[in-house]
Amino acid sequence: MSNISKVSSVATTWIGLTALASLALVALFLPALTAAADSAVVLEYHHVSEDTPPSTSVTPKTFERHMDYLAANGFEVWPLPRLVAAVRAGREVPERAIALTFDDGYRSVYEEVFPRLQARGWPFTIFISTAYLDGGDRNYVSWEQLREMEAAGVTIGNHSVNHPHMIRRREGENEAAWLQRMRREIVDAQARLEQELERPARLFAYPFGEFSPAVAALVRKLDFVGFGQQSGAVGPGSDFSALPRFPIATAFAGMDSFAIKVRSRPLPVTGTRPESGVLDPGDDRPRLRLTLGPGPYRPEAIRCYLGGDTLPLELKTGNPPRLSMRPARALQPGRSKVNCTAPATDGDQWFWYSFVWMKPLPDGSWYRE
Repeated sequence: MSNISKVSSVATTWIGLTALASLALVALFLPALTAAADSAVVLEYHHVSEDTPPSTSVTPKTFERHMDYLAANGFEVWPLPRLVAAVRAGREVPERAIALTFDDGYRSVYEEVFPRLQARGWPFTIFISTAYLDGGDRNYVSWEQLREMEAAGVTIGNHSVNHPHMIRRREGENEAAWLQRMRREIVDAQARLEQELERPARLFAYPFGEFSPAVAALVRKLDFVGFGQQSGAVGPGSDFSALPRFPIATAFAGMDSFAIKVRSRPLPVTGTRPESGVLDPGDDRPRLRLTLGPGPYRPEAIRCYLGGDTLPLELKTGNPPRLSMRPARALQPGRSKVNCTAPATDGDQWFWYSFVWMKPLPDGSWYRE
């Protein structure tokens, strides 16, 4: 992740959570609920280690605190395929249903996560980029370790072969060639998983959380459920080619923010303009327009944040209501996440929606991670 992207992500989260802080302590001590719901939360971790970059890590101690919170507050940890199938079909799930995911398959998942979750009897999913395992990179799990975890009930998903930025074309590459290359990243990775494992899932996590409408359409065509890294809960109205997950790392790992996120609900956004967050170099202040669906929230209570700023909102009431927002300052190259939240009117949860802008450098080249 680029320094710019890190700063943007941290600042956006801090501002959003500052606005929500009044409920944070309450959420920590709420009793378990037994009611049913139609949405659920998916968490995304990378490293669980003391020695890896804070931008993509939590410590084992912090991870244990997160899991203790889930256990003490009546959460039901479901396998990701089961959770997705239930929500997609419109079936009721427990009000505190949650799924745990880990991108890339770092060694710490085998050494730190696997024994801890096995002891609790909790399922989880690992998304694997197969080239790292085939190359014998010692920072990642081995095929043998992956088979051991799968035999114990861990779900293995697809994270591409080479972990590319899927929105980027190579120099001189036309759209057809680019999409064919992206298709090979997904199909070839799935073939390797099927060669090495018994039952890899048709679940795909976008590397870096980057996708576009064309890439999402490819994921749908290949019959995968896709996952990004934009924040929010999963509901029956979600786009199942690009489902949200809450990224959890050191900057976002405090117990107050964790408690709010795991209890969130999906803000019913029924339309987004533009559909793609991929920008041209000169798109300094892109406008985002959201069409809202019904739900137990007040549109006028929605607040949106980006890069440390509270975004000025234009609300058009009506049926349906529409929101429009534009950053006051020019976006810097990198990923910039818009977070929109609204308090529920039928409880003390928060509705949540995120959208990610991806802006190249002024010369049209792409930022480095």
